[in-house]
Parts: sequence; structure tokens; C-alpha cells
Amino acid sequence: MNKIKKYTLLLAAICCCACSSEKDLAKSFVEKFSTRSYTPTEKIYVCLPQTVVHTNQTLNQIEDFADLDYDTQDSVIIANTALLDKINDEIFLQQFNDNLVYNISRLGIPMEIVSDPALMPKAVPNKIFTINILQIEAEEYVQRTRSDYEDKNNYYYYDYDLRGFSTNVWYLLNDTATSEENIVVYFKNFETMDEFNGSIKKIENGKALGVGRFDRINVNDTYRSAYRAGAISAKKFCEKIINEYVKDNIKGKKPLYYYYYNPVDNTIEHYDYQSYKDNESFIPVK
Repeated sequence: MNKIKKYTLLLAAICCCACSSEKDLAKSFVEKFSTRSYTPTEKIYVCLPQTVVHTNQTLNQIEDFADLDYDTQDSVIIANTALLDKINDEIFLQQFNDNLVYNISRLGIPMEIVSDPALMPKAVPNKIFTINILQIEAEEYVQRTRSDYEDKNNYYYYDYDLRGFSTNVWYLLNDTATSEENIVVYFKNFETMDEFNGSIKKIENGKALGVGRFDRINVNDTYRSAYRAGAISAKKFCEKIINEYVKDNIKGKKPLYYYYYNPVDNTIEHYDYQSYKDNESFIPVK
């Protein structure tokens, strides 16, 4: 066996051992709670949103909207709103809150709901974990879209509007800041949009003739967006807890992988950090 091959095998063995060690750390952290060998102070504190902010970005595209009289503004709002006026805030919040709490609970760490944000404790690394939903927003918008087709030297296109909806969430995650200037606020949005499916049937007299259909989103899609936002927010928060624990316990080294808990199989899984970066969930905004 040549030296290069020996070196490659040695490097692979080292990486394998490091990965195994990291995975064992993540596994031991989760097992600590499943076997009830944690201390009474180790707990997740959750502060849920009580209200929903409604934002219709379509209105920002209307020239001089703010200068219109109230009656005209109301008429414009009604004409340009397809979703927000149909959302039941209680249902929307229930979809988000219930799925956030349920999916956090699957990690097995004791949890306490805090109704007043002012009473949220400060996080203690690997001991006290906190997720505070500062704001949840239901946002409706319209996106101008173009479908096009090129035939020889001719260019054909069709412009149309697609309506979109986004559940936007702002978080404080494991907040340890002792002053306002040190607070880090995180953001994540969960979008859904109309779809258009069409095709060119023939070109005649310089015109492209086509057929197509719109699949429009409705109020049920806004609730599905809130449901997804709650579930994914919980999943990513639990991942954050696990990976901070691994990072803090490998003595300054950079972890090889990003770990997550699979509650269905009760296993620790991983993917590489590039995949995590490509799908990064929480974006720091302050």
C-alpha cells in the first residue's frame, strides 16, 4: 500500500472517529432527557404570539394611497385583498402555536409556556433554553410574472399576476443578552403562491395561441403556511439546541456535521454544513 493511500485511509478514519464522537455527544444530550437524568432547572421556556399583524404589500404599489380619503382607501383595500380579510386570527394562531409546541415537545426536554414576555428567563447555555416569538405576520402580496416563448426570430410573452402569501416570524432564540443593544433577533418566512400552468398550442398570424390555467391559493393555504411555520420553527430550534451543545463540548473545534433529532425513529441524524447553510432557517436581523 503506497503512502498516499495510507494517508487517505488514515484521514478517513480520523474523520469517522470525529463524526462518531460528535454524534455520541448529540445522542447523549437527547438521551439525558428520555432517561430523565436531567436536573430540575433544565427546561425550555416558550413565549407564544397572541396577535397577528396583517400586511397587504399590494397597497404599497398603489400610487398616493395614503393621500386618498378613508372611504376610497376602504374600497381600494377591498378590491386588492383576496386573503387577509378571510383569515380567522384565532385559527391562524392555533395552527402555528399548537404545532410549535408539539414539535418542540418531541425532543423530550421539559417545557413551560410563558404568557408574559417580560417574565421570560434568560437562557443559560445547555441548561435553560428559550424561544420567544416576538411577532407573527400574515403578509399578502402580488408578483408580476412572465411566461415566454421564442420561435426563430420571434419572441412571445404573457404577463400575469400571481398572488402570494407569507407567514413571517421574528424570534428571540436562547437569548442571553443583558442589554438591548446586544439582543439578536432572528427572522424566518414561509411562503406559498398561485401557480400558472400553460403551453403554446400554435403560432398563427404572428400571434402565439396558448392554453393555461391558474391554481389560486385560498384561505386554507394561509393556515397551512402557519402550520408549516410552527412545525419547522420548532424543528430548527431543537436542532439549534443540539448543535450548540455539540459545539460547546468539542473544546473549540469546528463540528464536522450538523445534527438533528429524528423523533419518528428516535435517532440522531446529520448532514454536512453546506447543506445546512443552503437551507439555513433562522436569519439574524439585529
